[in-house]
Amino acid sequence: MIYTPAYMIRSVTFLLFTLLALHTQAQNLAFTLYLFGDSIGSTKITKKHEAAGDVYVLDTYAKAKILWVTRENHTHYEAVYKDGKLQSSVYYEINNGKKDKWSNIKFDGHQYSADTYMGKKTWTEAPTHGIGTMYCDGYAPNKKRFFNEAQADFNELSFPQANVIEFKSSDGNRNVYHFKNGQIAEVECHTSIATLHIKRTR
Repeated sequence: MIYTPAYMIRSVTFLLFTLLALHTQAQNLAFTLYLFGDSIGSTKITKKHEAAGDVYVLDTYAKAKILWVTRENHTHYEAVYKDGKLQSSVYYEINNGKKDKWSNIKFDGHQYSADTYMGKKTWTEAPTHGIGTMYCDGYAPNKKRFFNEAQADFNELSFPQANVIEFKSSDGNRNVYHFKNGQIAEVECHTSIATLHIKRTR
């Protein structure tokens, strides 16, 4: 019988506990939404390291009066990236109680398939830089394309000035990301009727 000192057992146990804690520790971000200068809601984003990969979850709740009409929105996004590549994602928007935008993406090991409110599609190129990675991981200088899981399509990035990234999504919106110390500080979403400002609070 091999004798193992108690202090060694305690040390190994502590090490395993620490590794597990680091493995499951979540990254939490918070943003406030502004429209016409007024706060209209919030966005919370988390990133967790799980066995399936890096899991990104975003939830937005907003309420505002636009053109004399009150609009309430809940946006949910969840994506799994493993070894830097998208494995699956779910996205939907509920506007005034009705789910009118959605996207479900799956990877079968060979190709990606998407069922979205804009139709179905398949492709083989692995997305490596999407909504969750942009918010939680910051911008990687070697990335020139952005994958928008909401519409399940790739968008070319432009760089109008230092620490600023811009792209136009297939729904016609112009999105401008402002970075500070490598992380997102503010996002501008320019739509046909208004500009939404998303400012980081945590």
